[in-house]
Amino acid sequence: MTAHTARRDFLGRLATFGATLGVLPGRALDAAPPPAADAATAAAVEDPWMKRVAGTQRVVFHSHLPTDGLALRWAQTFLDTQKTVYGIREEDCTVMVGLNGRSIGWFFNDAMWAKYPTVGEVMGMPGTRNPITESVAILARRNVLLLACGNSIRASGGRFLPAEQRADRERTTAFADEARKSLLPGVEVVPAMIVTLQQAQDRGLRYVYAGG
Repeated sequence: MTAHTARRDFLGRLATFGATLGVLPGRALDAAPPPAADAATAAAVEDPWMKRVAGTQRVVFHSHLPTDGLALRWAQTFLDTQKTVYGIREEDCTVMVGLNGRSIGWFFNDAMWAKYPTVGEVMGMPGTRNPITESVAILARRNVLLLACGNSIRASGGRFLPAEQRADRERTTAFADEARKSLLPGVEVVPAMIVTLQQAQDRGLRYVYAGG
């Protein structure tokens, strides 16, 4: 048997074996990669905050628990240290604070804290005023991206209303609508923080967990 005949017999057996598995021999021997997705359907989503990402120093501080506002405090410390110690301008930094879960209470204005005293209780700082309102305002003026999770806002009534009201669908819906309208100036709502964190890392923002 010549080498040519042996190779032909081998390919014939391979084709027969492939047929029993439902595999076309041409595909098995010379598989081509799947076609690239159409550019129009694969276009990246552009949420408003993405247009503000710039500079070489990029970081996102994330929290889903109150933790005394740690994510917000770290954002300020980051900018201060970069400027005073390393001489890096704030224009060269993109800093994001992403809050979801119970931590979104830091983004509620004083009116919400006054109307619903349970907000302060849940945040671990009982009172009728948000104690870090001014800190949030300072970060907004420093162009920090302040992002609140839309899913968490929709679920906020189940976290911040008095316990006996949390199962009342009408009350929780009303609370969520009010919370969205009562966010501090400079706060932007994103659909889901878990997706935003992935999008942020895709754009070079390094992740720092400030949840405790």
